[in-house]
Amino acid sequence: MELLYDPGKGLWAEEPSSVERLHRSHFGRMEKGKVFLRPEEGLYAMSMMNGTCRSGERLLSFNELAARFVSDERLFLRYNAYRDWRDRGIILKRTEDVTNTVKRSRNLKRYPSKDLKMDKISSPAFWYPKSMFSVMEDNATGKYLFDEGWFGQFGVYKQDRGDLLKLNFLETVFLSKHFSLPVFSIETGKKVSHSSILKHVVKEREYTKQLYEVYEDWRKKGFVVKTGFKFGSHFRIYFPGASPAKGGKWVHSRHVLHIFPKDQKLLISEWARAVRVAHGVKKTFLLCIPEMNEEDYVDYPAEYFGYTRIKKKGGWVRDTPDNPPKYLVSVVSEDEHIGGVELASLLRKAESTGTELVLSITDRETSITYYILKKVELPGSDYEYYEIEWMRP
Repeated sequence: MELLYDPGKGLWAEEPSSVERLHRSHFGRMEKGKVFLRPEEGLYAMSMMNGTCRSGERLLSFNELAARFVSDERLFLRYNAYRDWRDRGIILKRTEDVTNTVKRSRNLKRYPSKDLKMDKISSPAFWYPKSMFSVMEDNATGKYLFDEGWFGQFGVYKQDRGDLLKLNFLETVFLSKHFSLPVFSIETGKKVSHSSILKHVVKEREYTKQLYEVYEDWRKKGFVVKTGFKFGSHFRIYFPGASPAKGGKWVHSRHVLHIFPKDQKLLISEWARAVRVAHGVKKTFLLCIPEMNEEDYVDYPAEYFGYTRIKKKGGWVRDTPDNPPKYLVSVVSEDEHIGGVELASLLRKAESTGTELVLSITDRETSITYYILKKVELPGSDYEYYEIEWMRP
């Protein structure tokens, strides 16, 4: 296969057999009998298809051709993802080279919810502002809250000892706001409101407001929301009806939920680690990016549309750009950061093109890990939630 390069014209093939081979495999774009290629397509042809590239009278090596495009800081990330998909026999195309995307309705996973119903609480809890916990001494009420709503920790964790109910700040605020829990400061003996407790914690703990709003969203719909600390996430989620008092043995969660504030930036490797921890203990990883406003969204680059295999009569065949793409693929490295705004913007772009967002993460050994983000529906919620799963293209 012979390629040609000219800094004014670009990278292309014009020799008939090369053109036919590239066009048949959906490389580049056809123009006046020539196939014009993106840099990563040309590099792939050289490294994996025994291609050569000539610039004038000079025969270029792989690195010499790549050097012509080195001003593109994402060149190698693009090439690595492109190579991996092509090696699997499937197609990636630059987003700007695809026009036949369609807005499709997607099958959202709908989570069952029901309104939380509990008795109003008259027994007091005492708030420890420096520890950000409250303690209830009424044995009967504490047992009721723990057994029926799985609020707080009654006695010692996973042990049948003790009769105090300990409530974290999220539980304290929620029960005070929605079920009239009277709360008194251990320091002053005075009654304190749920808003003053939340205001105090907001000053002491970053992103408390966002954590509480998401906690409240799930709790009001009947879900049990507990700490996800052991699994590298903010919360672990149990579906309505879960209780440590039922079934004779401890109930294990199947979902963890991570809140990604829009102004926070995370190292890709840290973000991926949290997802891996959840998957390692067989839990679904849920993501929420709260408080996004219309003006927050940005045009964050998504490099590719991805195609897959489709089932036709006689078996599975490779999907092609003749059909709308299935995935929107954004390529990143393990050493870069991504923010809540950027991720939310990618998710919106995927939704607007009828695709599902895939993050292609290249590590320092050039191995690639893929995660797909699928929107889920929590009925009655003002927030958007996504399941994140490891995938193989």
